[in-house]
Amino acid sequence: MKNITLVLVFLAFANFAMGQELVNDFSKYIVVTGSDEVSVPPDEIELQIVLKEYNKSDKIKDKVNLKSIETKFFDILNKNGLSRDDLVFDNSSFYWYYWWVYRNDIYKQKTYKIILNNSTDFLSLVQDLDIDGVNSLSVTNSTNKELQKLRKEVKITALRAAKEKAEYLLESIDERIGNVISIEEMPENQNIFWRGNQSILSNISISSNTTNEEMENLSSIKLRYEVKAKFEIQ
Repeated sequence: MKNITLVLVFLAFANFAMGQELVNDFSKYIVVTGSDEVSVPPDEIELQIVLKEYNKSDKIKDKVNLKSIETKFFDILNKNGLSRDDLVFDNSSFYWYYWWVYRNDIYKQKTYKIILNNSTDFLSLVQDLDIDGVNSLSVTNSTNKELQKLRKEVKITALRAAKEKAEYLLESIDERIGNVISIEEMPENQNIFWRGNQSILSNISISSNTTNEEMENLSSIKLRYEVKAKFEIQ
């Protein structure tokens, strides 16, 4: 008899739970997404400079060696308030293949990196480096010390945008928003964190013809985040 009573109690509880689940499944709610983005000027820029030997004429004997190019390069740095101590020799890609090419290539090259802050006139430096022997210039990284704080602010604004969207959509059909049910931050690969018009992993090439406005757009850090929110409908 006790066993029968326990079975009946279990079935009653199970039916109650299923009933509650059905009520929850069919309750009224709205799901919306909100997003926000901001462009942040960097306070530090990592500049990569590639120096490479070249010929003054068609004759191989007129080749300008790397040492001479470096001397001129260091003079330009000094002119712009920088020194050799600010430079880092970038040998990160010098595994055996590049080591072999470096030894056997007629025209030797060397890659440097330098961190620039707001005290450096960036565009003036780029224009001064527009000389033979400087093979390429590119911005390989840029950052801002307030980046973590700005990320939080962008996410908060994105969530507020989601709530505002839910409110005006419901108002259009004479409904009202209720309590929040869930908040989901979209995966990082669906959010965007980029510099200029290129990926964070891409180099941004620059030249002496780059204007101040173009430089600002190229090196700026842009944050965009999206969240999904679920609200009850009252």
